[in-house]
Amino acid sequence: MDNKRFGKAGIAPIVATLVLVVFAVVFGVVIMNFGRAAVQQESECTIDIGLEFSEIGGQTEICFDRAKEIIRFTVENGVNMDVSGVTVNVIGTEKAESFALSDAKMSKAAVYLGDVGYNVGSNGEIRQIKIVPKIVPFDEEVVCSKQALTAENVRDC
Repeated sequence: MDNKRFGKAGIAPIVATLVLVVFAVVFGVVIMNFGRAAVQQESECTIDIGLEFSEIGGQTEICFDRAKEIIRFTVENGVNMDVSGVTVNVIGTEKAESFALSDAKMSKAAVYLGDVGYNVGSNGEIRQIKIVPKIVPFDEEVVCSKQALTAENVRDC
């Protein structure tokens, strides 16, 4: 039997262990980054915000002031999550417009009185208004389009 291999140096067991640990850490970091990208790509509002139109005397608080060309609304936040802002989408018979209201910050159980300008002459009669809340659950703002408030047949103020 020829034992030519016993005299040669190989890698020490500690070096082999370190190589395996480094490989495992790099592999874990790559997998975590792929997972984070997938979660951000499909981020939804998993928490029920509870945003609602205010009602006073049985009447929903959203109306259109034709003289001033202003849509006025009052929304109430639920008790689950702070709202960092809203986007108001107005669909008219001629054109649709969006208004980002970053000043519409609401803490839990807070109320926001808002208004946006709307020109009936260029946009047409109001067909639908959607108020879409935005939240910051961790470190990035998320638009909660599935929890939008919708109003049709908006009354005059």
